[in-house]
Amino acid sequence: GVEILLEPPRALIQVADDEPAKGPADAPIVLVEHSDYECPYCARAQPSVRQGLQTYGDRIRHVYRGFPLAMHDDAHLAAQAGQCAGVQGRFWEYHDLLFTNSRALRPADLQRYAESIDLDPDLFAECLDSGRHAHGVDADLESGQQHGVSGTPAFFINGRLLSGAQPFAAFQKIIDEELESAGQAGL
Repeated sequence: GVEILLEPPRALIQVADDEPAKGPADAPIVLVEHSDYECPYCARAQPSVRQGLQTYGDRIRHVYRGFPLAMHDDAHLAAQAGQCAGVQGRFWEYHDLLFTNSRALRPADLQRYAESIDLDPDLFAECLDSGRHAHGVDADLESGQQHGVSGTPAFFINGRLLSGAQPFAAFQKIIDEELESAGQAGL
């Protein structure tokens, strides 16, 4: 019986109050996702993320950061569109639509999705056309790169990296370890 006493590697990630997030701000688990709406592996990881949120409830806070890969022509604009939907209070619903439709993310598609969830079409179009969220998407990308993200999806669970489209069990293992170290029972 070998017992490992070393603390796992952990990135110190600051989360701002205005970032797209769900779950209590004081949750013991903070899951920061770096993702690309055009990435098929990112879309494949979404069920594991949803299962984690359902399983752990108010013990987890999910923060989304765009990480549009250069090889995906529509990913940067799609990340900006998500932010524009967030201005109207519908980030997560729009986020889900983008992952569901990850092969159709051209400007006309982005506008159509906005209208399908009853966003104000003129406000959305003005926001997207202005490029006002491009800098924020670039800042998310830079943040991920500073923490060693080179591909998507990449998740940080209380600063511990989980890379790739992992099954729920991989999330569960780290979350349970983090809850245990915080003196809370896992599952």
